[in-house]
Amino acid sequence: MTPILPRRSVAAVQGAIPVLCLMAVLALPACGGGASGGSPVTPEPSVPVEEGLTFLHAQGAQWVKASGTPVALKGTNLGNWLVQEFWMMEQGAAGVVDQCTLEAKLSERFGRAEKERLIALFRDNWMKERDWDQLKAFGFNLVRLPILWSVIEDEAQPKTLRADAWKYLDGAIAEAKKRGIYVILDLHGAVGGQTPNDHTGCSGQNKYWSSSEYQDRTKWLWEQIATRYKDEPVVAAYDPLNEPWGSTPEDMAARVTELYQSIRKVDSKHIVMLPSHYGNIEVYGDPAAKGMSNVAFELHPYPGLFGDRPNDSVYDIHRDWLRCGPQGQGGICEWSKKITTLKTPLLMGEFQPWQGAGLELGGKLGRATYDSYAAKGFAATSWSYKIVSAQGGHGRGTWGLVTNAVDSSKDSGLGLLAKASSWDCAGWNSSLAKACARSPVSIKVGGSGAKTFYLVVKTGATGNGRPDVSYDKLSLVNEATQTEVLSNGGFGSSQGWTPLKISGSLNLDFNARDAGQTPTGGEGAVLRVTRPAGVSGDINGAIVQAVTLQGGQSYRFSGVFKDNGSVETWAEIYLLAQPPVEGKDVLEPSLKLDFNTASLAEIETLFKSFGSQALEPHPGLLQQLKGAGTTLYTLPARPTALKLSTSGAGVSLSWAANTEADLSGYKVYRSTQPGDSAKAVLLAEGLKTPAYLDSTAQPGQRYFYTVTATDHEDESYRSDELGTKSEAVALPARIEAEDYTAMSGIQLEDCNDVGGGKNVGHFEPDRFIEFKVSVASAANFVIDYRLASANGSSGFEVWLGESKLDSLAVPNTGGWQTWKTYSSPAIRIPAGTHSLRIKSVGKEWNINYIEVKAAN
Repeated sequence: MTPILPRRSVAAVQGAIPVLCLMAVLALPACGGGASGGSPVTPEPSVPVEEGLTFLHAQGAQWVKASGTPVALKGTNLGNWLVQEFWMMEQGAAGVVDQCTLEAKLSERFGRAEKERLIALFRDNWMKERDWDQLKAFGFNLVRLPILWSVIEDEAQPKTLRADAWKYLDGAIAEAKKRGIYVILDLHGAVGGQTPNDHTGCSGQNKYWSSSEYQDRTKWLWEQIATRYKDEPVVAAYDPLNEPWGSTPEDMAARVTELYQSIRKVDSKHIVMLPSHYGNIEVYGDPAAKGMSNVAFELHPYPGLFGDRPNDSVYDIHRDWLRCGPQGQGGICEWSKKITTLKTPLLMGEFQPWQGAGLELGGKLGRATYDSYAAKGFAATSWSYKIVSAQGGHGRGTWGLVTNAVDSSKDSGLGLLAKASSWDCAGWNSSLAKACARSPVSIKVGGSGAKTFYLVVKTGATGNGRPDVSYDKLSLVNEATQTEVLSNGGFGSSQGWTPLKISGSLNLDFNARDAGQTPTGGEGAVLRVTRPAGVSGDINGAIVQAVTLQGGQSYRFSGVFKDNGSVETWAEIYLLAQPPVEGKDVLEPSLKLDFNTASLAEIETLFKSFGSQALEPHPGLLQQLKGAGTTLYTLPARPTALKLSTSGAGVSLSWAANTEADLSGYKVYRSTQPGDSAKAVLLAEGLKTPAYLDSTAQPGQRYFYTVTATDHEDESYRSDELGTKSEAVALPARIEAEDYTAMSGIQLEDCNDVGGGKNVGHFEPDRFIEFKVSVASAANFVIDYRLASANGSSGFEVWLGESKLDSLAVPNTGGWQTWKTYSSPAIRIPAGTHSLRIKSVGKEWNINYIEVKAAN
């Protein structure tokens, strides 16, 4: 299941700054039967221009205009405008970490009136006319507008409108209307806070759920909004609470229903959003049956960004989400089925496919995501329109469609050189050039003569975090002379490096040699950074080396680094013009202000800069969203009929030929563990015939093989896995489910049962796992099945060769990882070697192991 998660709270990671509409779209193939790729479907018909921005309403599972014509709604969120999120503008220091603490500090220092002026100055500069023009240039026809409650309600006088209550909402609607763009009004931060996260405006609150006053004021607020805009067709929908996950799903549904009812007292025309609870929409039941009309569900999917599938590529993660997995039944297809059944539209209210993917692939991923959502009838608003940083530029892709451009008048490439974190890409193992959150660019030193800079390798974790990061082959080379200027970047000792303590303490092993912790491309000794035993709380530290660079020269920084299972951890490398100071965090230079001490002029300068700094749209996204469409994820058919034989020459593989015209070849993968595609080794690629001999296979070692087909751009799903034969398991014995000798269609998952390891899941009718077993003498046995299911299932049959031994319906055990044991009746198994197959007749059940025991 793809994580449906809130964006990361900056307050939780202090010290590690974290983290269109074309009316006719070339949509990706409809999902279902994921074995073949097909080709792009016919473009959706364009909505007649003369219809304009009419009222939208829900019609079945579709968003439609007044005429009943379906409309493809594509756009983005205007994040950090009317609710500040400090990570989006590289702020947050010395206790001022969100909008609430900022406003409190400004009021304390300068008075309430001056605080109001400064916040208005920020808002007037974050979004300007050029930004609205850029939104139109992307081809968008929808924006989601996150709002803080105090933009409208006077914080000093509850249930009283501010004198300028409608300034920004009216202004946004007017600018959007000029450009043919709809607006979703999103209460991102309710009074009291609906989650403890900083994107409510105030981190650490979550008081909305326990306060009848706050709930009543929120109802009042929505009545004011609905009264103001009940006759405004540019307003696409009301989004009553963003990510209301600070309580139970049932509590969320009850409060959202109350807000729906408050809105309906004054406005029956507009769609009202029903937000999911970490992906749970079932808690609402059937909206029509509950008396709700003109509503739409909302989901915030962030596949791959919050630690799920940490070892998988961004290509694979988004392929599985958009193309629905090998069987065509997961991902967005699962959601399409849900909303079709409930006859209710869906908004993908936040998503982020291009961050860290590289500019070319990121652009294609963005277009493929928008088009796939449109093909299913989903409205879509990515997170987010704009992100700014001290260094500027998109690197390998930020969270923004737009960022500030690199200032070429200064030394460039300084500051943050490379970054990864467990929030951005848990389980990373890459060169610095492919670092997921920031990768190095060419470093150009201005002026002339020798200059001293400071290379800082920083690692840290939150109080709940567990850092374990390895670094190796760090190198800083003069591009003209190819001279290395960094000392001991391969480690083995601490020579040349000085530890820097920022907060807490770190364990620095400069001579780590465990191959399991060595980054890909590393060798010999590496630097490994972990939390010392007995040390709790936030920890943050670095190693530092002074380097001498020459003015007028360019330098290239490189290296490799690896996450060894860290939790809530960041790894950042900086090049600074000034030496770091013990006890003070190392952060991006120049942009971050200490609002406790900054002068009024410095604060004004910062806020004004957001309106004047040169902006740079993501080049890959701009190209793709303005183009005719992408063929990304037009997948070749997955190879079938994989066969295997062994001989003295090795392991011979063959499979059915793929006859697609644009086929470029085949790839062969090998693993020593079943179902472990993330660690499978690529043995061969570009094969032109459907056969391969693995001459490197070692006698006595068991291997598992899969094959894919490729075209000029895409790679198919993998074939069913086939393993070399193993010795039969002598019964009685316990057999782990993942130790199958053959399977069809299943997948392995991390198992939370006692003993951990893996379990087998993703069963559908006729999928199976098979084991090779042997019995010395015919005997009676009982099989214990270790099972889990969240919904219950018609279960499975057990076959011994051609004979059915048993069948079992799997009860609802209470969850996908809630394990219970169920037993067969006594079963007679004859002497000899047999194939024992567990064949699914239902779906939605998991198995951890079977234990075959002698019957009493």
